[in-house]
Amino acid sequence: MELFRYSRDVYGQQTLEGMSWDLFWVFLGLAVATIVGHLIFKAVTGKKAGADS
Repeated sequence: MELFRYSRDVYGQQTLEGMSWDLFWVFLGLAVATIVGHLIFKAVTGKKAGADS
Protein backbone atom coordinates (compact mmCIF):
# COMPACT_ATOMS: atom_id res chain seq x y z
CA MET A 1 0.00 0.00 0.00
CA GLU A 2 1.45 3.31 -1.02
CA LEU A 3 0.39 6.56 0.62
CA PHE A 4 1.27 8.88 -2.26
CA ARG A 5 0.86 8.40 -6.01
CA TYR A 6 3.67 9.61 -8.25
CA SER A 7 4.10 9.89 -12.01
CA ARG A 8 6.69 11.26 -14.44
CA ASP A 9 6.17 14.50 -16.34
CA VAL A 10 7.34 15.20 -19.90
CA TYR A 11 10.79 16.16 -18.59
CA GLY A 12 11.21 12.87 -16.72
CA GLN A 13 10.86 14.40 -13.26
CA GLN A 14 8.84 12.64 -10.62
CA THR A 15 5.68 14.56 -9.70
CA LEU A 16 3.12 14.01 -6.97
CA GLU A 17 -0.27 12.93 -8.33
CA GLY A 18 -2.10 12.78 -5.02
CA MET A 19 -2.75 10.63 -1.99
CA SER A 20 -3.90 7.04 -2.04
CA TRP A 21 -7.52 6.28 -1.14
CA ASP A 22 -6.49 3.08 0.67
CA LEU A 23 -6.52 4.73 4.11
CA PHE A 24 -9.80 6.62 3.65
CA TRP A 25 -11.82 4.09 5.67
CA VAL A 26 -9.27 4.14 8.51
CA PHE A 27 -9.56 7.92 8.91
CA LEU A 28 -13.33 7.81 8.53
CA GLY A 29 -13.56 5.15 11.25
CA LEU A 30 -11.32 7.16 13.57
CA ALA A 31 -13.44 10.26 13.04
CA VAL A 32 -16.68 8.40 13.79
CA ALA A 33 -15.14 6.74 16.86
CA THR A 34 -13.98 10.13 18.16
CA ILE A 35 -17.41 11.70 17.72
CA VAL A 36 -19.24 8.76 19.31
CA GLY A 37 -16.72 8.62 22.17
CA HIS A 38 -17.19 12.33 22.83
CA LEU A 39 -20.98 11.97 22.85
CA ILE A 40 -20.78 9.03 25.28
CA PHE A 41 -18.40 10.97 27.54
CA LYS A 42 -20.75 13.97 27.61
CA ALA A 43 -23.74 11.72 28.36
CA VAL A 44 -21.95 9.90 31.20
CA THR A 45 -20.48 12.97 32.87
CA GLY A 46 -23.67 15.02 32.46
CA LYS A 47 -21.82 18.22 31.66
CA LYS A 48 -23.70 20.62 29.45
CA ALA A 49 -22.22 23.41 27.40
CA GLY A 50 -23.61 26.88 28.08
CA ALA A 51 -23.60 29.79 30.44
CA ASP A 52 -24.18 28.98 34.11
CA SER A 53 -24.65 32.58 35.25
